[in-house]
Amino acid sequence: MSSPRTTGRPQPDLRERRRRELVRGIAAAAVELFERQGFGSTTIDDIAAEAGISRTTFFRYCATKEAAVLVDDAGLEAELIAVAKEAPERDPLAHLEQAWADMAAVFDADAEGRDRFLRVRRLMRDQPALLAAGLERDARLAAHVADALEAGAGLSSLDAAAVAESFAVGMRLTFDEWVRRVDDAPTPSTPPLSDIYQDVRSALARARGGAAS
Repeated sequence: MSSPRTTGRPQPDLRERRRRELVRGIAAAAVELFERQGFGSTTIDDIAAEAGISRTTFFRYCATKEAAVLVDDAGLEAELIAVAKEAPERDPLAHLEQAWADMAAVFDADAEGRDRFLRVRRLMRDQPALLAAGLERDARLAAHVADALEAGAGLSSLDAAAVAESFAVGMRLTFDEWVRRVDDAPTPSTPPLSDIYQDVRSALARARGGAAS
C-alpha cells in the first residue's frame, strides 16, 4: 500500500522506500504460498525462497510466518501514531477519524496493495493463528496510539485508551465489512474502503445515539 500523502507527512527516503518494497515482496510471497499450499504446510524457508531472500533477511523484518502477511509496508502505523501525537485535546477521536478517512482514500488508489490486503483478511478469517496475530497487532497499535494521545493531547491514560480503542473498533469494523461486501457481491467488485469507513462511522454514531461528523 502506498504511503499516505493526504495527511501532509514527509515522504519516506530512498532507504525506507527500499525497505517497504522488500517487506511488500515478503508479504506477497507469503500470501501466494498460504493460498496455494495452505498456511500450516508453508514454512518460513518456503516464504524466503519464494521472495528471493535468505532466511536471515526474512527474520530481519518478520519474527514469524504470521507476521509476514501483517507487515506494515506503507508506514501506516507510524503515520497514525504521528497523527495521534498532534491530536487536539478537544475531540481527538474526530482528528484520528479524519486522518484515517484520508488514508483510506490513498489505500483505494493502490490496487495491488488493496488486493493483497483483502486476501490477507480472508486468510485471517480462516486461520485462527493468523487472526490471533492480527488481533495482537491491532491491540499493540491501539496501545501506541493511546500513548501518543497522552503525550500529545495531554489526555489521561483512561481517556487516551478510550479514544484509541474507539478508533480501533472503527478500523476493524471497516475491514470486516469490506470483506463481507466483496464476498457477498453478485459480481466481482471492490467497493472503496473510504466509502465503507463513512458507513461504519455513521453506524457507530447511531449506536451512540448521535450523528456522524
